Parts: sequence; structure tokens; C-alpha cells
Amino acid sequence: MKVAFLGPEGTYTHQAVNQQFGSGNDVEILAQKSISDCFEILNDEKVDYAVVPLENSTNGQVVYTYDLLRDWFLFHDSGSKGEAADKPKFRVVAEQFVSIQHNFLTKAEKIEDVSVIYSHPQVWGQVKDFFKNRVPKDVSTVDTGSTAKAAEKVYNDETKSSACISSFMSAQLYDLPILYKNIEDNSKNTTRFLVLGHKGISYKHDKPQGDQGDRGQDYVTLVTFILGDDDPGALCDALNAFKTYNINLTSINSRPYPGANWRYAFFIELIGNKDDENVSKSLSDLEKSVSSMMVLGSFERCWRYWG
Repeated sequence: MKVAFLGPEGTYTHQAVNQQFGSGNDVEILAQKSISDCFEILNDEKVDYAVVPLENSTNGQVVYTYDLLRDWFLFHDSGSKGEAADKPKFRVVAEQFVSIQHNFLTKAEKIEDVSVIYSHPQVWGQVKDFFKNRVPKDVSTVDTGSTAKAAEKVYNDETKSSACISSFMSAQLYDLPILYKNIEDNSKNTTRFLVLGHKGISYKHDKPQGDQGDRGQDYVTLVTFILGDDDPGALCDALNAFKTYNINLTSINSRPYPGANWRYAFFIELIGNKDDENVSKSLSDLEKSVSSMMVLGSFERCWRYWG
């Protein structure tokens, strides 16, 4: 089995891959330079699955992933009407959650010997208390493409005057000492990842016995759509079908509509499988009230997170 992910190795996305598929010899991982590359290599059927970040509980959406979902499912190789002429060969088949536990990695013996700290831009806002209470004011910060790339920079620094904020996996990968552990402001900080693939994934084999629950409540369905007009109440009318059939919506997000200023593609998530009777009816009603709609996938909720 081949799995693509947003690289390099040692990132939180890499950790999500390990949580989802394990790290055995039967899993070949292929680190990609961008989220877009993950979509491309999966659609070209060079891998079986791809793992990409979707949202963080502190920083919110990974907008680039949402934009790619929009483009691939609504506008990919678009026809004259703007909808996708060629549907992607994959869908969303699973979700995975990674607890974000930041660590301060350095070869320096004490923090006073550090002159520069590397990390991903999103990290700075997640470790404000650590900087306020521990980091000397004259220390500079430098953005990197990933927390693993930050660790690589520290590994290659022979002066031992640099540090990074990165994962435990990166510390292991580059054999870097951890001077401070778990420095994140919010211990519940979590990133949610989507698993894209050509066939579904079931958690039933490793879910605790006697905890199967209601089938419909065990599933999430992710949908994207575009409204046909901007009339007052158009969005409310479109979503009313879910109230009619007693379907619980867990989130709604929007991203700009390409080529039309101030119009948007919407993303909704609902509890239930798309093949369940009431979910199917609500999606049918939604489709009738919008100009374009696609179901990105129905997949089992990750029981390790939702419990």
C-alpha cells in the first residue's frame, strides 16, 4: 500500500499517516512537497491514499486544502457551465486527529545560548506563553515550511546556537535533544486530517467491542455546493432540508468562488451516511436548490477522537 502525505518526514501529517496506517513494511510512504501534489499523485493512481491537513482547533481552516477540494470537485477541468467535467478518481474516505504537542529542540545546553528559533508560521500563535515566560527578548524567529524542516535546520547547525519548535517525531528523526516538552498554550490543540483514497476505510476491526453505536451516528458526510443566486434567504433555503429531515450539521465553511467576486463555494459536514434514507433525501433536496453540488465522501468518524 502506498500513501502520499504533505512532507517532509517528521511532520504532524507524517504522524497522522502512522496513526491511520501504522508504520509496518506493508506501508510505503511518499512525502510530497505540497498539498496539491498529494491530490495529483492520488488522482494519477500512483498511490492508494493521501493524507492532508484540513483544520486546526486553534488556528482554524487550512484554506489551501479547502480550495483544492473546491477546485477538484467543483471546477476541475471545468466545462462550459463551470462545474467539474471530470470527477476526481478519489474521495474522502477517513479522518484522523493528531494532538499537537510542541517541543523545544536544540543542541544548546540552555535557552540563553540560543540566538534563533525556527518553526512553521502557525506555531508562533500556539506557544505565546512559552515565549513570554521563557524566551529571551533578543532571540529572533524564522519561518520554515514545516516543523520538520525547522528540525532539519537545527540538526545541520554546527554552532549549536539555534533551536526549533517541533514534534517529538522530529526530535527522534533528527536525534535532537528536547530542552522543553509540551510547550503549547492549549493542551487540547488538535489538527484534523483527511484521508483521501480510491476505496473506503473501516475502523470496525479495531473499534472496542460493544461500542458499535448507531450506524448513522458513526458517519460524517462532507458536501460542497454553490448557490444558484444571491437572493435573500438562498443559503437558508438550501440548508432547510437538513432541518426537515432532522439531520445534524456539524460545520459550515466557505471559500471564494473562482472568477466571481463575492460569491462562495460552501462546505458542510453532517452526521450520517449519504446512503441513509433521511440523509439521502436531504441531499436530494439540497441539490435541487443549488446550482452545483458534490458529495466529497461519507466516512466513519474517528472513534479514537470522538469516543
